[in-house]
Amino acid sequence: MKKSGIPQIATKKPLPKPPKELGAAGRALWNKLQQEYALEDQGGLESLLTAARSEDDIQRMRARLAKDGDLIADRFGQLKASPLLQSIRGAETIKRQALRALNLDIEPPTKGGK
Repeated sequence: MKKSGIPQIATKKPLPKPPKELGAAGRALWNKLQQEYALEDQGGLESLLTAARSEDDIQRMRARLAKDGDLIADRFGQLKASPLLQSIRGAETIKRQALRALNLDIEPPTKGGK
């Protein structure tokens, strides 16, 4: 059968939605990066999910730290840094590594379009 001379219109595929397991912070990061970069490959989606999960963890731990304070008393009553501080650093490292794995162009635009 002969095709008509009418050009075919490419339909834009919808972007993958954030997984239901993500909290508000993770969904916000997912949506922001999807809107800007339209990630569709499986490796990219896995790295994005890792970064989004880490963002949820970071925000949850920061909220707890804000409530409890960054110092805790040990069994001898001596103050020491909350273990959450180290956990936050670890989650931030995982988030950075996942974002780096996406190989996104994160250079800010220059003024004047040059």
